[in-house]
Amino acid sequence: MRAAYAVEALKLRRSRVVAVATVALLLVPALLARAFLFAGERGGAYPMSAKVALLLPGVGWAGYLGGLIQIYATAGVVGCGIVVGWCFGREYADRTVVSLYASATPRTSVAWAKLMLLAAWSVAVGIGVAAAAALIGLASGLGLPDAIDGRVLGRLAALAVLSGLLALPVALPASVGRGYLPAVGGLMVLIVAAQVAMVAGAGTWWPWSVAAVWAMGPEAGMESVSPAWLTVVPLVSSLGAAATVAWWRRAEVV
Repeated sequence: MRAAYAVEALKLRRSRVVAVATVALLLVPALLARAFLFAGERGGAYPMSAKVALLLPGVGWAGYLGGLIQIYATAGVVGCGIVVGWCFGREYADRTVVSLYASATPRTSVAWAKLMLLAAWSVAVGIGVAAAAALIGLASGLGLPDAIDGRVLGRLAALAVLSGLLALPVALPASVGRGYLPAVGGLMVLIVAAQVAMVAGAGTWWPWSVAAVWAMGPEAGMESVSPAWLTVVPLVSSLGAAATVAWWRRAEVV
């Protein structure tokens, strides 16, 4: 198992996909949220300002963090899902999966190593998202956040971590479909299902939307969600991981 962790960790460290995704997740949503807040603050007769003002839950830190949470609710799962799909799909696309059948390291150990490292990466990115958001807010002139804003930053960090966990089941379509495209298809299904659940009023219990509803909170017009409901996220993540490992145990070489 140690050998599997070492090899998979090396792949992640040297991957341009992981590097680009990490930078994008840390910076792009926060910069977009700050740009939207700036547009909303302009006011006046600008059509863009009027539209943005309707989307943001407030001004200052409240509007900035509220907008960022709305953006990251989708961007987080998409960004992490792309990395998960690459990590598993590349074994088939690059034909390196064949060598795993001749390796002394069991394929299930390789799969578990991938999943555990991806989970650790998503936690690190989640914490980094909140830190980057705070730095960008300070650097762009929003001043120091108060205690309420600090709690919202905590919700943002939790959402970012949970978004990474929600992306882990993408490993299953990447493995079953033997490539990148099935992973992208599975990811799109999850995103669309989350949007449909929100529209249908099931966002407070559907695993791929409950974290976003909780993070946005009543101040964004969402229903109140008990933090206890968030336990469904690691549950479905664990089930997806177990199903992926089971596939790797039984899959035949292609």
